[in-house]
Amino acid sequence: MTLHLENIAITGRTFEEYSVFFDLKLQDLKGKKVLDYPSGASSFVQTLKQNGIFSKGVDIIYEFSKNEIERQGIKTLEKIYQNTSWIDSYKMDFYKTKENHKKHKEDALKGFLEDYNLDDYIYCELSNLPFENKEFDLLLSSHLFFVYDDRLDYDFHKNSIVEMLRVSKEVRLFPLVDIQNSKALEEKNFSPFVYKIMEELSKDFKCEIIKTDFEFQVKASYYLKIFK
Repeated sequence: MTLHLENIAITGRTFEEYSVFFDLKLQDLKGKKVLDYPSGASSFVQTLKQNGIFSKGVDIIYEFSKNEIERQGIKTLEKIYQNTSWIDSYKMDFYKTKENHKKHKEDALKGFLEDYNLDDYIYCELSNLPFENKEFDLLLSSHLFFVYDDRLDYDFHKNSIVEMLRVSKEVRLFPLVDIQNSKALEEKNFSPFVYKIMEELSKDFKCEIIKTDFEFQVKASYYLKIFK
């Protein structure tokens, strides 16, 4: 299937955002190998490398050139922030202001473009990672799994997560709600796939839902940790 970059919203996130999504501190990552999947136009890998931490990013957009990604990233940000009224329904404890929310996206894109190279940013299909078994200590995945449970079916989720667990000793996924946060008023407000994944994987792995200090969507301040 041919990938058309103009159809993709290219955004990224800063290390500061990752740190609250996944309850991370730089000192805790020292000496570890970390994989960001899918990495998008995030500056997370750049920050880790600057601090001497081995890190790689994986995404399907990395089949395109730096200039192509930059153009689409700028177009995406222009579209997102042309009208910022959509942010009014979100909690702003972390970002404080709409301007700061935008700045994180701009800083992420800038840092990514400064660092982008084909050794550290690797193109591949999401359920077929080009790494050895347990090559990484930690794999982080944000804003793909569970978020798009209306477009990506359960088999995609399960097969991709099993592949992630093949290449990494530990996997963390955030957030656990769908993009519309459609179950916010329900007691079990996560995507149904979260509960099903935990049930199936708990035979071979430990699965823990962990609360963080980051809450943008209501009741969405949790990530899933899977490990042996």
